[in-house]
Amino acid sequence: MTILSNIVASKSVVLLKNDKNILPLSKETKTIAFIGPMVKLKRANHGFWAVDLKDIDSTYIVSQWEGMERKIGKNTKLLYAKGCGVEDMSKTGFEEAIDVAKQSDVVVLSIGERWNMSGEAKSRSNIHLPGVQEDLVKELQKTGKPIIILINAGRPLIFNWTADNMPTIVYTWWLGSEAGNAIADVLFGDYNPSGKLPMSFPREEGQIPIYYNHFSTGRPSINEDKIYKSAYIDLLNSPRFPFGFGLSYTIFQYTDLKLSKSKMKDNETIEVSATITNVGKFAGEEVVQLYLQDKFSSVVRPILELKDFQKIKLGIGEAKTVKFIIDKEKLSFFNNDLKWGAEPGEFDLMIGASSADIRLKSTFELTK
Repeated sequence: MTILSNIVASKSVVLLKNDKNILPLSKETKTIAFIGPMVKLKRANHGFWAVDLKDIDSTYIVSQWEGMERKIGKNTKLLYAKGCGVEDMSKTGFEEAIDVAKQSDVVVLSIGERWNMSGEAKSRSNIHLPGVQEDLVKELQKTGKPIIILINAGRPLIFNWTADNMPTIVYTWWLGSEAGNAIADVLFGDYNPSGKLPMSFPREEGQIPIYYNHFSTGRPSINEDKIYKSAYIDLLNSPRFPFGFGLSYTIFQYTDLKLSKSKMKDNETIEVSATITNVGKFAGEEVVQLYLQDKFSSVVRPILELKDFQKIKLGIGEAKTVKFIIDKEKLSFFNNDLKWGAEPGEFDLMIGASSADIRLKSTFELTK
């Protein structure tokens, strides 16, 4: 059960940024500063949807600190500072955190929300990072040390300054009893992250509800010559991180999109194939996503909809052909009479790494 929990936890981690390739960490790293209010917590890793057992902290949950201790070699020194609490406004721990960071080769900063700040009956009007945690990020950045941000949460949070200014961000969610081991595996490259976001992350609360499969509108999102448009005047329309997004330590190339035919009747199917090649320096897994758009229909339809996906594992330099089947069911929707069915017409087909990262496109037609 422990091995399974570790695997599931590792697969749940989403790499949001790795601009300077700080990750994965080298196992030869001499000194690591592990800072933040989440580092030594145990119960928190279970998140909200867990039985709150008495003395649960002293039993089987692996803290992030313990996971890191188990992972590092004998020549690596691990330093700790809490820095601040999750919600309190005190900055008295900043000085110690900065001092510890200055002694290190790399900083791992673990921040986020309390385990019981999300879940049933835990709505928040403000989903920015609580307390002074983002202030701690700003102060640590001034040390000039490479910094890896771990964000622990049960929901999308808003962390715009961090997203804009920090090159390495890992969204850990709440990973359960093996959280510490799973996070350490990801940080050191024993597991190459492959998680994808199951929702869009907003830039500000005013964008909520925000979702990738919204309807098209008669007004343009960008129009410099007209006043009336569907864009915010103070914010981009796009999410901070889109549905289906998640990076890897390696690079995947999408090529050779093929459709078995360009037209199909509702009792027929189309086979779609594409080649995915690992052109990076690490073995890894990719979630290949297929989206469709019904271009013309009797009711308004989303700008794109996820209709299928496959997760594949590729070694360095390895290529695989991924195949999908388009059938009537994938083209169907409820019409104005609430009848489920597909309507003849053109469809756009898109394959990509996320809803906002479409790599391959084609069209086909459903005929009578």
